[in-house]
Amino acid sequence: MKRLLIVEDDDAIRTGLCRSLSSDTLETVSAGNLASAGRHLAAERFDLLLLDCNLPDGNGIDFCREIMQKTSVPVIFLTVRDSEIDEVAAFRAGACDYVKKPFSLMVLRERIAALLERTEKRADLYLDRRYRFDFAAMDFFVDGERVYLGSTECKLLAALVKNARQVLTRAALTDALWDGGEELNENALSVAVSRLRGRLGEKSISTIYGLGYMWVGDRE
Repeated sequence: MKRLLIVEDDDAIRTGLCRSLSSDTLETVSAGNLASAGRHLAAERFDLLLLDCNLPDGNGIDFCREIMQKTSVPVIFLTVRDSEIDEVAAFRAGACDYVKKPFSLMVLRERIAALLERTEKRADLYLDRRYRFDFAAMDFFVDGERVYLGSTECKLLAALVKNARQVLTRAALTDALWDGGEELNENALSVAVSRLRGRLGEKSISTIYGLGYMWVGDRE
């Protein structure tokens, strides 16, 4: 089930969007202002954000720019603002699409479906409530703060998050990191895991004694 957060201050539009966009595969949650939207985003997981520009407690474009520092949730603007300056500003803030009011509900549905499909196919992106890892851009964030990883740490992290909640043996991780092509000190993997935990948080990677390691992410 995908989850959509709709941020719109007009009660009638917000209620209508929730009713019209909800389906067996898409759950909608609504917020009437940015403060409420921020609370939802901090506490829950969303696959897409439908955002107005003009809100009672601030500017949606500024809000988009702010949340892009903490998460990679895709954003579609749905707004009455039709100037090129606003549209460009929205895309520069991190938006994926910009829909102007009045709008076609049928077209909006298709834009949402297309964006969700594209996002799902991105195997190089991992995010949860604490972590945002973009392996294509080599950008790594923990609680909104950028962290810098070395080559070995990147390989280790990629192997772990690709198999999140699954135990990876020490042998499998050693092969992923060093291709089995060199004689290794038996502590090399332990050192790499320790360094990665130091940057991401001690409990982000669980040790399964006698077996290997497992990525648990925001369960910390």
